[in-house]
Amino acid sequence: MKLNKSLIFCFLSVLFAVYGQAQEVSIKGKVIDENGLPIPGVTILTKGSSKATASDMDGAYQIKAASNGTLVFSYIGYASVKENINGRTVINVSLHSESQSLQEVVINVGYGTQKKKNVTNAIATIKAGAFEDRPILNVAQAIQGNAAGVNVVQTSGKPGASFDVRIRGLSSINSENSPLYVVDGIQTKDISGLNTEDIVDLSILKDATATAIYGVNGSSGVVIITTKKGKSNTNDFQFSSYLGFSKAVSNVDVLNLTDYKTLVNEINPSYLTTANDVKYTGINTNWQDEILRTGIDQNYNFSYAGGTEKVKFYSALGYQVTEGIINPSKYNRFSGKINVNANLLSWLKTDVSFNIIQSDGSYISDNNSVGQGGAVMSALVTPAFLPTWGAQLNVRETNADGSYKDGYKDGQYAENPYQSGWENPVSLLSRQNKTAVNRYLSSISFDVSILPNLVWKPMVSFDFTKSDNIQFVDPFSNVYGRNGDNNPSSVKGRGSNTVDRNNNLNFENTLNYQLKFDSSDLNLLGGISMQSNKYTKEANSGTGFSVDQRSYDYSIAQNQFFENRETDVRSLSYFGRATYSLKNKYIVNAVFRQSGASQLSADNKWGFFPAVSAAWIVSNEDFLKEVSAISELKLRGGWGKTGNLSGLPAYSSFDLNYTNPLTNTTTLDQIGNPDLKWETTTDVNLGLDLGLLKNRIKFTADIYKKNTKDLLQIIYFPGFSKPYYYNAGEIENKGLELGFNTVNLTGDFKWNSNFNISFNTNKVVQLGLLKKLPFQNLTSVGESVILLTEGSSLGSFYGYKVDKVDAATGELLYKDTNEDGVITPNDRTNIGNPNPNYTFGFSNDFKYKGFSLDALITGSQGGAIFNASRMDLTLMNNYNNQSTEVLNRWTTVGQVTDVPKANEASALHVSDRFVEDGSYVRLKAVTLGYTFKLEKLKLNAVKLYVTGQNLYIITNYKGFDPEVGAFNNASGIGQGIDLGTYPQVKTFIFGLKANF
Repeated sequence: MKLNKSLIFCFLSVLFAVYGQAQEVSIKGKVIDENGLPIPGVTILTKGSSKATASDMDGAYQIKAASNGTLVFSYIGYASVKENINGRTVINVSLHSESQSLQEVVINVGYGTQKKKNVTNAIATIKAGAFEDRPILNVAQAIQGNAAGVNVVQTSGKPGASFDVRIRGLSSINSENSPLYVVDGIQTKDISGLNTEDIVDLSILKDATATAIYGVNGSSGVVIITTKKGKSNTNDFQFSSYLGFSKAVSNVDVLNLTDYKTLVNEINPSYLTTANDVKYTGINTNWQDEILRTGIDQNYNFSYAGGTEKVKFYSALGYQVTEGIINPSKYNRFSGKINVNANLLSWLKTDVSFNIIQSDGSYISDNNSVGQGGAVMSALVTPAFLPTWGAQLNVRETNADGSYKDGYKDGQYAENPYQSGWENPVSLLSRQNKTAVNRYLSSISFDVSILPNLVWKPMVSFDFTKSDNIQFVDPFSNVYGRNGDNNPSSVKGRGSNTVDRNNNLNFENTLNYQLKFDSSDLNLLGGISMQSNKYTKEANSGTGFSVDQRSYDYSIAQNQFFENRETDVRSLSYFGRATYSLKNKYIVNAVFRQSGASQLSADNKWGFFPAVSAAWIVSNEDFLKEVSAISELKLRGGWGKTGNLSGLPAYSSFDLNYTNPLTNTTTLDQIGNPDLKWETTTDVNLGLDLGLLKNRIKFTADIYKKNTKDLLQIIYFPGFSKPYYYNAGEIENKGLELGFNTVNLTGDFKWNSNFNISFNTNKVVQLGLLKKLPFQNLTSVGESVILLTEGSSLGSFYGYKVDKVDAATGELLYKDTNEDGVITPNDRTNIGNPNPNYTFGFSNDFKYKGFSLDALITGSQGGAIFNASRMDLTLMNNYNNQSTEVLNRWTTVGQVTDVPKANEASALHVSDRFVEDGSYVRLKAVTLGYTFKLEKLKLNAVKLYVTGQNLYIITNYKGFDPEVGAFNNASGIGQGIDLGTYPQVKTFIFGLKANF
C-alpha cells in the first residue's frame, strides 16, 4: 500500500512539473539598494496571480512565473519596481528609497525572527552600518551611544580592557548585571575577543517579555549577535586594515620638586631631610614621562563569502595588536571564523558556525588606591627626587667588602627611602603579568521540515575557554622580589601560574509551527534546553629562586604551593512562545520558560518565568489609513518575569570541605543553604512606535518598571572567612527611553541622524538581615565609600558632609547631620549617587557621492564620581607627592580656602569633598572616508578613511576621565569610583577597506 502511494505521489509530482515547465520559468536573482547592499524581506509577486516569495538575508530570491508575465518588487520605504520577464531566468533588481526604509524588516527575537512591525517587545536593533565606518575592537563599542536603555562604560583605557554593559540599570547586589550574549545561537556571558568585522547586526532584548524565553540570567537583558553568512553564486573578498596612534586623553598636574619639598617640610621635617640627601642632588624625575608612551593600534582582516544555491560559505581571519600608552601593556588577538549554511535535502538544512580566538596580553594593574598598588597612581605620588635606577644615585652605598648594597647595584631599581616596599613606577611595571587565552565557540544546527509548516531544529553549541596566567617578580631587580612584604630575610623571587578552563555545552531542541488563516497568523514555538558549564582551576605558586632567574619555573621554587578546583553547574529548561496576529492590526505574544538549576536544592530547583505582551498597529486602522503624514503608529505593552542565579557558586545548597593536596588537611569551605532560590525580576513595559512622512522621521518611546526580589545576599559568620548565601530584599528600577531616527536629506547629499536618551532611577526597596551593607574599603583612610541602605540608590556613596575649613586653625569641619551637637561616625550620610540621571547618544551620517562623514557624540548627566585618586593626592599626611590642588592649602590664620592644612587628621575621612559631578559630553568618534573603484585591479570598492576617537570632552570632572568603573565587581556596585584607573586614550586611525 505504501509503495502504491509513493508511486502515485511521484507520478503526480512529475505530471505537475511537466505542466509547470510548459507554462512557467524558474526565475532567480538578487535585490539590492542604491548602495549595492542586499535587502532582505522584499516581496516578489507575479502580477495577476497569488504567487509570491520574499528575498532572504542576502537579498536572493527564487520564484516560478509565466515566461511572459511580470514581477513586482515591493518593500516598505522603497519605490516598487515592475519587471517584465520576457523569458528571462535571472532578474536582478535595485530598489531606491522613497524616503527611508524600515531598516529592520526582520529582527531576532530569541529562538527565531519576527517582522519588526509585529514586535510587541522592547527591542533595539543595531545594524553594522551604524558602526562599520569606524574601527572598533569590542562589541560593546558598537552598542555605545546607539541604543536607548543601554549604558556602556569603558572602564579602563588599557589594551584588552572590558566594558560595563548595563541594560535598564542594576538589578542585583551579588549576581551579575551584565547581559546574556547569544552569538549565532551560542549563549555566553563573555564577548571578549569577538571580531566585530564579522557582525551583521545586534538585537538588544530589554524587557522581560523578550528575555523571559532565555530564563537563566535573562533579567539582565539579552544581546543577540548575528554574524555574516555566505552568498549564493558569487565570490566576495574583503580586506581591511588600519594603523592608529594613541595618547592619554588628559593628565593630572602634580607638585614640582620645589613645591613638594615645601609641603613635606610642613608635614614632617624629617621627610625634607631625606629628600635633600646628597645622593639625590640634581635628580628631578618626571614619572609620567617615564611610564607613558605613544600607543600603537594595528588591525588586519580578510574575509571570503561565496557559495552555490545549496551551500553558502563565509570565512574570515583577523589579527589585532594594541600597544598601550603605558609600557609594557599590550594585547594581541588572532581570530578565525567559518559559517556554513547548506541545503542538504529539500526538507533538511544545516548551519555550522566555528570561531577560534587566541589572545595574549601583557597587563599592568589599575589602581585600588595607593596602599594597594597601581602604576597610574604610583606615577603621580612618587617623589621626583628619586631616580629610576640605583646606579643613577650620586652616592651608591656599599657593603663592608666594597660591593654595592641592594638597591644600588647595576640593573636594580632605586629604592624609595621612605618605605622600602614602595616600588617606583618603572620598577612596578617590570613585574611580569601575562595571560594567554585560547577560545573556541562553535555550533551546529539542523532545520528539519517535518510538515510544510512544522520545523524541528536541534542545535548543539560549545564554548570552551582556556586562560593561562603567569606572574613573576624576579629576585634581583626590585624590592618586592628581594624582600617580599618588607621582610629582608624572606626567600627571593615569587611567581604563580593559574590555568582556568571553562567548558560550556548547550543542547537545544525547538519545534516551530506556523498557521496562516485568511486574516490572522499563529506562530508556535516549543523547546527544551540542557546546559552544562564545567570549570576547572589549576594554580601553583612558588617563592625562592636563584638571583639570575628571570622567568617563572614552578619546579625550581624553594617553596611550592598548589591548588586544584573543579565545578560543574547544570541546568534544564522547557520553554515556549505563541504569537498571534489578527488583521495585521492586533498582535498578542506569550512566552514561558521553566528552568531547573543544580546550584539549588530539590525543593527550590525550578523557576517558572512567564511573560505576555501585545501590540496594536493603529496606523492600519481605517480611520488612520488616509492620514498620509503617519506612516506607522503602534502601541505596545507587556508584563513578564525573569530569573538570575549567576551569583551562586556550584553546590551552594551543600556544606563543602576542601582538602589541600599538598598538606592533605581538610577545612570547611562552604556552609550550604538548602533554602536558596531564584532571584526574580518582574517587569512591566509600555511602548510606542511612530513613523512620520513616509518614515523619514521615526520615534520610539518606552516606559518601564522592574522589581527584583529574593536578592542573593551574603553574610559572614564570626570566625569563618567564607560567605554564606541567602535570599532577601528587593531592588526597583524605573525608566523612560526615547529614540529618534531621521532622514534629513536625500539625493546626492544624504544626511541621517540618530538620537537616543535614557532615564533610569534605581532604589533599594528592602534589604535582608543586615540593614547596612558597606562596599569598597579605601585603604588610605580605612573607611568604606559605599553603604547600601533601604531607600537609597544602589551604589550610593556614604561619608561626612564638609562644612568648611576653619579659617583660624586650618581644620576641616564637618556638618552635624544628626544635630546632636558633636561630630561622630553617626553623622555620615548619603553623599552622592553614582547612577546618572540620563545617558544619551547622538550620531550623524553624511554622504556625498564617494565621500562619507560619520560622527558619534555620547554623554551622561548627573552621575556622581567619588574621586579616590584626588583624595590620595590631597590628603597631605605622608611623603607622597600631591596634586597642584594642595597649593591652595591653609597656611596662615584667617586664610579662607577649601583645602585644609597639611597633616590635618580631620581630613582623613571619606567625605563629599571628593564627590564630583561625573556629567560629560564626549565627541566619541569622527570618521571621514572616501570610497572609489579600481576596475583595472578588479576592486569593486576601496574606502580610505581617517578616524579620531575620544577627540574632545566637556566635563567638570577633575580626574583623568569621567568614564570610570575598573573596580566594579560582577554586579557593578562599585561604579563611579575612580581609583587611579588606566587613562582613556585619544586615538587617530588611518585605514582602508577593499572589496574585490
